[in-house]
Amino acid sequence: MELGRCQSLVSFTESTFPPALKELRIWSCDNLQYLFDQSMSSSNTCLLEHLKITGCQSPIWLSSRELECVAQDLYEIIDLEIFKVADSKNIKSLPRGLDKLNHLLEIYLHNCLNLVVCFDEIGFPTANLKVFEIEHCENFGTIPKCINNFTSLQELKVWNCGADISFPEEGFPTNLASLGISGAPKIYSSLVEWGLHRLTSLQQLEISGEECSNVASFPEEGIGMALPPPLISITIRNFKNLEFMCSKGFQHLTSLDELYISDCPKLTSLPAKDMLLSLGRIFVNRCPLLKEECTRLKEREWSKISHIPFALIDGKVLTPREVD
Repeated sequence: MELGRCQSLVSFTESTFPPALKELRIWSCDNLQYLFDQSMSSSNTCLLEHLKITGCQSPIWLSSRELECVAQDLYEIIDLEIFKVADSKNIKSLPRGLDKLNHLLEIYLHNCLNLVVCFDEIGFPTANLKVFEIEHCENFGTIPKCINNFTSLQELKVWNCGADISFPEEGFPTNLASLGISGAPKIYSSLVEWGLHRLTSLQQLEISGEECSNVASFPEEGIGMALPPPLISITIRNFKNLEFMCSKGFQHLTSLDELYISDCPKLTSLPAKDMLLSLGRIFVNRCPLLKEECTRLKEREWSKISHIPFALIDGKVLTPREVD
């Protein structure tokens, strides 16, 4: 069921909520305050699995009884698998008791500018969570301290949530298959210090280096950081002082198929050709110095990528015929 622009919607009652409903999408219902009113209890049946709330500007809670902090039995009747809140600027906190949602698999928090979360207070699901994604939540705060124990977590994305957002000292969940970081210099520094190579299941890596002005190489040469061997795709963008890509860090990436680099104005050098033999595609955008090196037939950088089946430089497919 999908409800949009229903300004009279404040909440559902036991009599109005469809008992067999599995997926509910609510958007632009500005007076929505909570999903269930006090009539819902543990004796009711609720099969809801997917909940997505977008563009609702009033504070949203799962239950009106959460305001009294007595909603524990309500969570026992909800089998939510996907929880998404987006484009809701007035939401300042998440509902308490998320840790009681034992079937929760995915959490998405997008464009909630005033959202401030303290997971130590509200609880956090750890048993089965596979996806945790935060985008454009500038006041979010910190990642849950216990996240390193999330053995089921496969995808983690922290995107433009303010430069002060940090990662717990306990480290990263080692079973991650996909990791995305943007505009989070403290998280990037923590990742480098902790050791990116320890993510032994990582297949996709995307890092956008806004405010990482001290980074001159990737991976960082000074500490000898190596990339995880299972990597298939790497995206690097917005490192304004990045000058070269460290070949040593690309050793053992025998499955690497895609390399995407953009908005690195000082970058002049790729990893050695021997580190790029498995590549099927390379994309370079808005890296003027690297572009110049890659489009000259006798230059070393062209020799590094000449074997790659598909090379796209600033939107133009590069072939020997196109090279000066």
